[in-house]
Order: sequence, then structure tokens, then C-alpha cells
Amino acid sequence: MWKRFQKNIIAGIIFLLPAIATIYVIQLLFGLVDAFLGSFITDLLKALNVITTIEGRIYFLGVYTPFSERLLGIGFILTILLITWVGAMRIQGRGLRIFGTIDRTFRRIPIANSIYTSVEQVIHAFAQERSSFKNVVLVEYPRKGLYTIGFQTGESKGEVQRVTSRDCINVFLPTTPNPTSGWLVLVPREDVILLNMSVEQGLKFIISGGVVVPPDPGAVVDDMGTEVDHQNMIVHVRSRRKDEDK
Repeated sequence: MWKRFQKNIIAGIIFLLPAIATIYVIQLLFGLVDAFLGSFITDLLKALNVITTIEGRIYFLGVYTPFSERLLGIGFILTILLITWVGAMRIQGRGLRIFGTIDRTFRRIPIANSIYTSVEQVIHAFAQERSSFKNVVLVEYPRKGLYTIGFQTGESKGEVQRVTSRDCINVFLPTTPNPTSGWLVLVPREDVILLNMSVEQGLKFIISGGVVVPPDPGAVVDDMGTEVDHQNMIVHVRSRRKDEDK
């Protein structure tokens, strides 16, 4: 009884922990951002007589609000607008000198530069390298019997194709936990195993050091079986697992 209770608790924690962690991080970020900018914006609006305080309550343009210290959420909304504006500037190619100055400043600050570059590399791996990777593959490397996750970047052509006389695939083998570094290997097509996992799932698998294992859709349902009831003209569709055929 007690062991079953423990198993249920552990299973519940494992299922709910990602959602709880996500809510906690969002709440923490909201609190930090809104507390910092919200107080500043509230004081600025008070100076501009946009809002007034009467008996400890804030009135916005003469309208009563339930807030007393600051307008809750205004700092967070301003942050979202600021991020959107910066993103639009980057896409349009404007303000490159300012963005370049900010980038160089963070790279010159001790300790902060390592954090800055690490986060930049992870974001670069998900945002840019994901588009250059075609498939997640499995190759026997560095020797037979040992398998390494890699990403297909293209097919070997030109001089490589002529010299090797083999149909090779360009495979990038990233390092763990930083997938932005790695090395290129040219593997014969028959020695490459294509995986069904997406590039994003492959990146998560590598960054986590194998802790985050993508689900295997092929192990759940192999194919669909159908049964026809000719008397009632009803078609029954059911899923058949692989182990049913054994």
C-alpha cells in the first residue's frame, strides 16, 4: 500500500513538474520585470498627472483602479513592446551600430561575457542551425558498435564524390552540451541510419546529455488494422502494435 502510494506521488510529480516549473519561471520573470519597470512607469505617469493617488488608491485618468503601489502589469506590457520593437529593428536591419555596441560591451565584461556567449550559443543552435540541418541521423562512430547522434547537412558532391567513388552524406556530429561545436564526417549512405525524431528533439537530446529522450512513435503504433462488418456495413479501425505480430 505504502509503495503504491509512493509510486503515485512520484508519477504525479514527474507529470506536473514541467508545468509547475514553467508557471514558476513565468511568475518570477513577471514579478522582476514588472516590479522594476512598473514602479518607474507609475512614478513617471504621476509626474505627468496622468494618474493620481487618493487615500492610497491609484486613479488612472480619473478612473478608479484596485492598485495602490503601482499599475500592475504595465511594466511587463512595456517590456513586451520593447522586445517587439527591438525584434522589428533587427529584422529591418536598423540600429546595427547600437546593437553592435551592446554586443561588444557584454563580451568585455568579466564573468558576464561567459554567460552572454553561452546563452547566445544555445539560442543560435535552436534558431539558426536547426534550419541548416535536414535530418537527425545515427552513425557508428568513433568505431563499430558505438553510435553517435548527428545531423545531415547535405550530400557529398564534386571532388569528394569523385575521389571516394562512394555516395556519401555530410553529417555534422555536435558536442555535448554545446551543439554549436563539433566536426564534419562524410559517411557512406548505406552506413547512415535516418531517425524519425525532429531536429529540435535531436538538439534537446544532445544538450541534455541524453537525459531528455524523444518519444519513439514507431514503437507505439506500427500500422492501422481495419475490420469490416458486412452485415451492418460498419468499418472498425484499430491500432496494432508491433508486438502483436510476433
